[in-house]
Amino acid sequence: MTSDAAVNELGQDLSLKDTQQQQQQKESFQVVLVDIEKAAKDKVIHCIKKPLEDKNLKFVALSYRWGELHETLIDTKVGYIASITSFHLNDFYQLCHMMTLESNLKHIKYVWVDAICVDQRPSKRKATIYQMSNIYERATYILAVPDLHLTYLKGVSLKNNDTIEGANEYSKDIYYLLHGNTDGLVALDLASLDDFGVPKNPPALRQLLLKCTDHFGHSFMTYTRHDELYCPVLALDHICVSNALQRDQWKAWVKNSKKSFGDLHQCHEVICPLKMFYEYDFGTTPKEYCQFDGAKWKSKILARSNSIRQSMEFLTDLIKDWSSRVWVISEYSIAKKKNNLKYWFTQLSFPYNGTAYYDHMKEEKEKLSFFKFDFNDSSFSDFMMDVDYYKDQSEVKFTRSRTTNPVYIQFHSTMIRQLRQQTFLEMMLRSKASRNEDRFYSILPLSEHADQKTEVSHWNIQSMVSVKLKLYEIMNIKNKLALLFWSTHENAIKNDVLPTFATSTLPAEFQLGIFLNIISHYPCNFDLNNPSTITFHHHKQQTNNNRQQDDDDDCHRYFLRLIPEKYHVMHHHNLPEAAIYLLRDSIPICKRLGIYHAFTETLDIVAIPAFPTSGFHSTCDEFYHLQSFILLVRSFVENKWMIPCKHYAYDTSDYDEVYLDDSEGESSADFFDIY
Repeated sequence: MTSDAAVNELGQDLSLKDTQQQQQQKESFQVVLVDIEKAAKDKVIHCIKKPLEDKNLKFVALSYRWGELHETLIDTKVGYIASITSFHLNDFYQLCHMMTLESNLKHIKYVWVDAICVDQRPSKRKATIYQMSNIYERATYILAVPDLHLTYLKGVSLKNNDTIEGANEYSKDIYYLLHGNTDGLVALDLASLDDFGVPKNPPALRQLLLKCTDHFGHSFMTYTRHDELYCPVLALDHICVSNALQRDQWKAWVKNSKKSFGDLHQCHEVICPLKMFYEYDFGTTPKEYCQFDGAKWKSKILARSNSIRQSMEFLTDLIKDWSSRVWVISEYSIAKKKNNLKYWFTQLSFPYNGTAYYDHMKEEKEKLSFFKFDFNDSSFSDFMMDVDYYKDQSEVKFTRSRTTNPVYIQFHSTMIRQLRQQTFLEMMLRSKASRNEDRFYSILPLSEHADQKTEVSHWNIQSMVSVKLKLYEIMNIKNKLALLFWSTHENAIKNDVLPTFATSTLPAEFQLGIFLNIISHYPCNFDLNNPSTITFHHHKQQTNNNRQQDDDDDCHRYFLRLIPEKYHVMHHHNLPEAAIYLLRDSIPICKRLGIYHAFTETLDIVAIPAFPTSGFHSTCDEFYHLQSFILLVRSFVENKWMIPCKHYAYDTSDYDEVYLDDSEGESSADFFDIY
């Protein structure tokens, strides 16, 4: 991927005159590439230049998330020194070695990685940055490596390091699991039972372990809901204790004399497990020690299961982190055109000593295949997305505690959701970018607004507020409404900062895709065919009346004009205490807007639902309906409205319903200007 620093001048590049752009395109662009085999075998960076337009040129383009390591300098021998802080060279060499073994990539000679292949000198960088899309489009494969910054990840925390070490220890298991290779998983499960010394008789013991616990491939891949009283530790203990052969084995180790452990515990075992708490020689024989160690297969099963599950969840988090970067979104969107996206995790690489692999991995080397994300496999995607086990944090919590927690489904459903199902708004506002301007450079070309990409440098995009304001200006009606309801969600953080429709912190809990789906397929409270339904405006303040309450520093007033089909006005008689507090807290910002007669008695509370009550409950969840509304405070006299900081529960019994066509009197409005 392109670093944020490397795209600082992208806007200027895209704003060049047409003649300059045409001249650049006519010139043969020389792309810098790294020799994969030399990096893999000799641990050296050997760069060459090749014409990007060469039809016979084959190379792999890497997509990854940058880390933060100490600088490593490399003389590329093609005219510049590369400064690398994004990954450790050993991790890159390891990746190159794996590419020489991968079934589809082993015949490809070169790899493009921006940290090395982009000359960072300003004049040269511009030329490469301008060609970024062409480089990824010309690539034979785009290879995503979400953990190429593996050395950085290990140094973040001991937990990270332990998880990564566990992934490497059980790399074959995770490899088969990600591929969905059930036969391979079964073979590894059985091999693990042998390695751990699990008795083969009675046969029911192993069958129960494989099918009735959460510790093997079947539960990693298959969703099963447990009873609320189910305890995975107790279930495993029960299987072990009920095994008659195991009891007979332990009886053979019993000595005639009791072994006491202080006054708290007495034991008949040859080696009391509690004594192992201290490092001390109790005079046990080697045979007794081997018997004791062999009886620890239950703890080994738990350790393997926990390690694989933690690793899979860690890889899932890495996918989310990688795919949420604005430039990565652009990269995998390019891969979608040719369906040539593969992905790999450095931590799953086979043991590597610089020259060869260990003998026991030879068979796997011959069959090595990186993971492929198939944009065209709708049947697999539909199956994975037809589950809601991991749709939000509450579901994830339930799934992890009350089900088999199939990490295979969690991983692939997350990846599909990130790479195939993100909406335009999610890509724009939930993505990560150090420069907010880059959100438009990378995402606009993927949308209906692609023709506006060359205008971005003139928009003066600095903050997230400026991003939202520009979106309100250029988006269609559905997306404008979605952003407005997202900004007013009960979990949005609002702090009475103008404009209130663009300054809240957007909550992760808002289900944007569901909202857009409902508003597109069911009746809603807005005319989606009327361009005037929601419009963005701003005006400049012309006078300064020297009132202290005025926001004189803010010479621009931005507002949304909203026209719903109906709205609800809260009864002024017998206001609930919470409503009184809400009005009282809104007085200061009202006065900053010039409503100097703002008091609890003169202000109004209006609720504008997204969907009509009638005909809605039969098709959609009532709870979702009650959560989808905009709460406004202001005066009908002034028709200046704002979104209050505090959220007030929406109960239709507290409001009078008003239809816009029939509205008249003091509590009527043809539209709502939201500041």
